[in-house]
Amino acid sequence: MARPTVLVVDPETHRRQELVQGLSSMGYEVVAAGDAAEGRKFALGLVPQVIVADATLAGFGDAAVLSELPAETKPLLILLIKEEASEGEVPEEVSLVPTEGLTTKALLRKLRTVLVGKEVGLSADERLESLLGDESALAFFDLMPLLQRSVVTGRVLFAGGEVALEGGEVIAARLGRARGVKAFARLGRVGHGTYRVLLGLPGAEREIREDLLTLMATAIEDQHTFSELIGQFPGMEARVQVVMGPGFFATQFTTAQQQVLEASQDAPSLRELLDRVPFLDGQVLAELVRLKELGFVSFAEPELKVRVVTDSTCDLSPELAAEHRILVVPLTLFLGDKIHKDGVDITPREFYQRLAREKDLHPRTNPPTPGEFLGAYRQLVEKSDVVSVHVSEKMSQTVVHARQAVKDNWDKLESLAAHRGVLQLEIVDSRTVGAALGMLALLAARMAFRGLAPAEIRQRLEDMRERVHMIFVVDTLEYLARGGRIGKARALLGQMLGIKPILTVAEGEVAPLDKVRGGRAAHPRVIELFKKRVDPGQPVVVTIAHAQAPVWADRLKNLIGENFQVLELLECEIGPTVGTHVGPGTVGAVMFQPRVEEQPLIAPLPTH
Repeated sequence: MARPTVLVVDPETHRRQELVQGLSSMGYEVVAAGDAAEGRKFALGLVPQVIVADATLAGFGDAAVLSELPAETKPLLILLIKEEASEGEVPEEVSLVPTEGLTTKALLRKLRTVLVGKEVGLSADERLESLLGDESALAFFDLMPLLQRSVVTGRVLFAGGEVALEGGEVIAARLGRARGVKAFARLGRVGHGTYRVLLGLPGAEREIREDLLTLMATAIEDQHTFSELIGQFPGMEARVQVVMGPGFFATQFTTAQQQVLEASQDAPSLRELLDRVPFLDGQVLAELVRLKELGFVSFAEPELKVRVVTDSTCDLSPELAAEHRILVVPLTLFLGDKIHKDGVDITPREFYQRLAREKDLHPRTNPPTPGEFLGAYRQLVEKSDVVSVHVSEKMSQTVVHARQAVKDNWDKLESLAAHRGVLQLEIVDSRTVGAALGMLALLAARMAFRGLAPAEIRQRLEDMRERVHMIFVVDTLEYLARGGRIGKARALLGQMLGIKPILTVAEGEVAPLDKVRGGRAAHPRVIELFKKRVDPGQPVVVTIAHAQAPVWADRLKNLIGENFQVLELLECEIGPTVGTHVGPGTVGAVMFQPRVEEQPLIAPLPTH
């Protein structure tokens, strides 16, 4: 991939010369101009990929030069400003670098970040200090070769893990307790949502010797092995128990089997065991399958008195749902002539790629059938009571079908639970959707782990749902209008040219809160609107949600951190079902302020 051409337009001779010299030493083709007229001539004649300009220059400070260039060749404009500009003064497509107190060397580091972003297809954060991406737009196995091609030295940070690079080669990796090749392979397998690329020192010693091609081939093979075998286990929280039956001490175990057996002596969960054994996860599963066939290990799923069921509009990550033993019933997604189960046979990445590629796709969704809910409840009621919490009835028939499944089949469900007592099964209309529903399902699961009965969990959820506030900004109202989910926001149609609508969910349906001109002004306004709903002086639980908008999500997260006492921060990717109705570019937050007595009930679960 060719490195981008950079035009530097700066009347300060010394700074201009240093920028040209520094960028040239990095291997970029650089053109320099000392005034606005010369800069405009080069911009229109050369059409560079990046323009770095003093914000005081006419035609550059107001971004007018961009309107003179074809949309398909429009460069990234970076303005050098003396102090922070107010939100309404700056065009949305422009990046700003306050130069007050900034050395040329520090400025070059920021520009290097932006330029690498242009090379690999990632956008810089608001401060131009890192690059932001997400799995749905640029996947892990696509990102790594691009970073190698750009000879990147630095770190890629994921939720709970990172990869260290030196000269484009992977030298170290970690995810949870896993390290090295095992961690790299695991990062390639799990959905890790938003990630951040930091240029600079890798921050780790070399522990991976394989070249990138070999490393990726190993990881992909392990991913296939894991996917093929994981269905043979009852779940990641199942306890692995050693069975010292006949022939145990006479058996010649492999080195890997010996390590698996040794690590299983205290009956760890499968999740814990995978962390303990240094071999790749797929290999550990393969050895467990063999040991099970020999009769030397068994699996016991931990009993939980109450299980939580929700639906796939919750946008919980599979990992978070599994850790909380939440059963997610998928909605059906229609894409052209293909039928998918949300979160089962289609990923957010595949969905948004098709949405961008096929302009007439017009996806549709259907709620789970009563039969599908019955199947979910039958899985659980023999061992557990159930709290089933779902998307607002005003948006979907999902909760109606859940109620119908229980009403029509109560005798069957009751008989399955008869050996353990009277069945308790509570259905809750969350009166919301997306990350707000996900938060309520998560809080319900935490209350279940702490021993609350289904009726009390339902009562608490019905109280909490009125205090779960969701505010989000959509790139366009087109998707909401097309899906018929626009509710009270319908009046905004036809008035939105150049305007970003700020929406919420009120009384179970989408409703308008405000509108601003341009996305840059939206997020400070979102903060003001949240302050009208919660007390900034008291702790809050927050979820940041976005659909292929990692930069906006990062900006909103920073603003929330600066203005609220964040007790816990969660992040989620808007999945296919909700994405069908809000579209790519959506970003928002959910905020819940627990009462003092609620905090111990909904605190994060202890890690093993």
